[in-house]
Amino acid sequence: MSAPRLIGLGIALVAGVVAFVMALGKREEAPVEVIQKIEEKTIRVLVATADLQRGDRLTVDSFRWVDWPEKSISPRYLTEGSITAEDLESAVVRTLIVEGEPVIEEKIVRAGSGSMLAALLEPGKRAVTTRITAESASGGFILPGDHVDVFYTQPEERTGEIVFELLLENVKVLAINSFYNASDETSFIEGSTATLELSLSEAETFSVAQNSRGQLSLALRSIFAPEGGTNLKEQRSLRVVRYGRI
Repeated sequence: MSAPRLIGLGIALVAGVVAFVMALGKREEAPVEVIQKIEEKTIRVLVATADLQRGDRLTVDSFRWVDWPEKSISPRYLTEGSITAEDLESAVVRTLIVEGEPVIEEKIVRAGSGSMLAALLEPGKRAVTTRITAESASGGFILPGDHVDVFYTQPEERTGEIVFELLLENVKVLAINSFYNASDETSFIEGSTATLELSLSEAETFSVAQNSRGQLSLALRSIFAPEGGTNLKEQRSLRVVRYGRI
């Protein structure tokens, strides 16, 4: 091949390489998507720090403030600025509040409210109060929230023998004296009255017995169910005590 041809070929090759490099330099870079975090507006809401059971008395440690998305705020939630945790101290829980659940007025009864005890009653139930002594109330160890059996004794008019009867069973104690909710540290209340939660028919039976010549006594039930279970209703026959013997 002649020298002029070689020179022309070399020039063409160099020109091609330069054109290729220039083409690469002009290639547009792919656009980079920039994701910007959007700050969501929040409002501080009062929530429970632990599961709160019906009848629990509240303290300032029962609640805490948390940031809650404004778009999911319910008008019923208690928000910062509208209330303080101290405002709810000594209030009573009306229905179960689970840990982390926002607190609403419908689930609590504030201290000093006239409907405090009424809020603790199950629907359809009545609160009935009777006088008690240490002898008739398990020595004072019956506390609000416990369950009891109610026994009735009365002398037989003609013979003077004592009639003993299981009047009501598994009755919830709402209050002893003015204590409607016992703390975990309370183990003894020397009471003169006990307020029981009864159905309408039970309240009628209880009132009749209470206003008769007999005497009512409360027997504390265990919190544990017996093995195999028992049915006290099947054993509700009268028992007559004669001269100190059954």
